[in-house]
Amino acid sequence: MKKIFLNKNKTLIELGYEFLVVCPHCASCAKVIALDDPSPYIANVRRRFICTACGVIKNKVIKANGYGQARVSYEPKANYEVILAENPCDWYFQLSLYLQIECSGNTLWALNLENLNYIENYIEAELRESYPYYLSVESRLPKWMKLAKNREDVLKAIQKLKVKLNEKS
Repeated sequence: MKKIFLNKNKTLIELGYEFLVVCPHCASCAKVIALDDPSPYIANVRRRFICTACGVIKNKVIKANGYGQARVSYEPKANYEVILAENPCDWYFQLSLYLQIECSGNTLWALNLENLNYIENYIEAELRESYPYYLSVESRLPKWMKLAKNREDVLKAIQKLKVKLNEKS
């Protein structure tokens, strides 16, 4: 029986409540978490960087509303600044994402484990529901990731990221 993916229409903004990042002090897996609303378009919200490996904690209050100045996407567009397109990082401290790997000549990345699992479920499906919400993760995945010829490579890369994440635990 073929695997089917039904659109859940999750957006990257919904998944941005937690970022797994590379700690700039010890290179371990650390987190950037939302202490308030996870949307990058809300002003006066608190974010926290936490590294359990070396104990560093940093807090930041996002003063400005970022709406209209940046968009969250997997692919760069010419008419606006893109967060996470070519240099995958968190939206607040600009730390490199921990879950990123070279794949099919591109970079496959995920914000956190939920995002990685969501991508995996989409990629491994042989049948995908048509017409996803235009801002959903599945609608914004780059073409190279969606191609059947790259499915095996993408799924192997996702498994490597899961192993990397399990090794840090």
